[in-house]
Amino acid sequence: MIKYNILLILVWTLSASLPIHAEVLPLSTALREGLKNHPDILTADANLKIRLAEKLAFTQIPNPILEAEFRTLTGKPAIELRLMQPIKRSYFGLRQNYAIIESASANADARAQVAGVLNDVYSRYVELWIVQELQSIRGKNREDLVSLHEPMYKSVKAGLGGTVELALLDAEIANESTEAEALESQKLARSAALARRIGYRSGNVIVVERPSGLSLPSNSSGLEKFAVKRTPLRLALLKREQAARAQLAIAQSDRFGSIQAGILAEHDTDVGGTFLGLGFAFDLPLWNRNEAAIAGAQASIDAAKGELKQFEPARVAAVVKLRYRSALTAEQSAIRYRSEVVPLFETALSKAQEAMAKGQGGISQIQPIINRLTQTRMRAFELSNAALEARAELEGALGGRLEEALGFPIK
Repeated sequence: MIKYNILLILVWTLSASLPIHAEVLPLSTALREGLKNHPDILTADANLKIRLAEKLAFTQIPNPILEAEFRTLTGKPAIELRLMQPIKRSYFGLRQNYAIIESASANADARAQVAGVLNDVYSRYVELWIVQELQSIRGKNREDLVSLHEPMYKSVKAGLGGTVELALLDAEIANESTEAEALESQKLARSAALARRIGYRSGNVIVVERPSGLSLPSNSSGLEKFAVKRTPLRLALLKREQAARAQLAIAQSDRFGSIQAGILAEHDTDVGGTFLGLGFAFDLPLWNRNEAAIAGAQASIDAAKGELKQFEPARVAAVVKLRYRSALTAEQSAIRYRSEVVPLFETALSKAQEAMAKGQGGISQIQPIINRLTQTRMRAFELSNAALEARAELEGALGGRLEEALGFPIK
């Protein structure tokens, strides 16, 4: 059993030393590539082109209608021509005004996708880092446990007991190795998820850096102002409401339908003259007055107004302030724990190992320290995750990346 576990440790050590094809991807690069290759960006570009094309079609005036009639009566032919132009009241300014507003709305909707894309890429980046970091922690834990194996094994061979402790140590080493191996599948899956969002063309595993980002400011006032004035979705909804109001004006203007007005011309060969006249035709608004289009436009206005309530300035500022406090507290706790608590336990373990090497301590003193160090590393990992989640929630409330809010836009 002991020989088997020693062999397992050697195999793990050798496999860990093998070269792995990986590429380090900075967060800034991932965000920049996401803005060019994210599926939502590509869809938004396509939708923008479609809406702009629809806007052009909406402003086009129908071509005149030419009707020609040839008839003969008692062998005397007559020719009648009608040139009619369909006309709606909305053709005189309203449709062009709607086209301008709809163009601005379409562009605002496309820009609104940027914040969501950046947050999505950031989330996928963080998810990959979480697995990567957890693998690293498992590796460190295993190394600490392996450092105990040789002295404990020698103790057992010398007849000083500890066979149960040695078997338990072997089990813990195997557990850390297996847990690290089990995370490999998650790392590959999350690497693929990030690659899809940034248009990554290499088949190699992506390795990411710690996504710390810029430090949070000393207060939230600047972030609140940014969120109120620059929230892309709020701007998109404002433009959407304006477009809906312009469409309502068109629907109301055209409630009596279209009019066809034009010139009538008839040539009578018997008389030998040509008769000219004016004519018109229009729908009698007996059964409907464009109520469906009017109701649809009004519903679009109400929908945009309802969504805009989520972005009332006071409401946005309050949410940002709370998210900021949450992110700041989480970040400070994570930094302090990672920089102060973990090193203390690592120092304690190092001193205990030095003392044992000098014959001034035993294995029984080191085992509890390793257990506590393992727990401390996991706690630091949990706090780091909580800080990253809090920062992501803050950026969701901002409607954009923290770097942009602090004056460092993504290029």
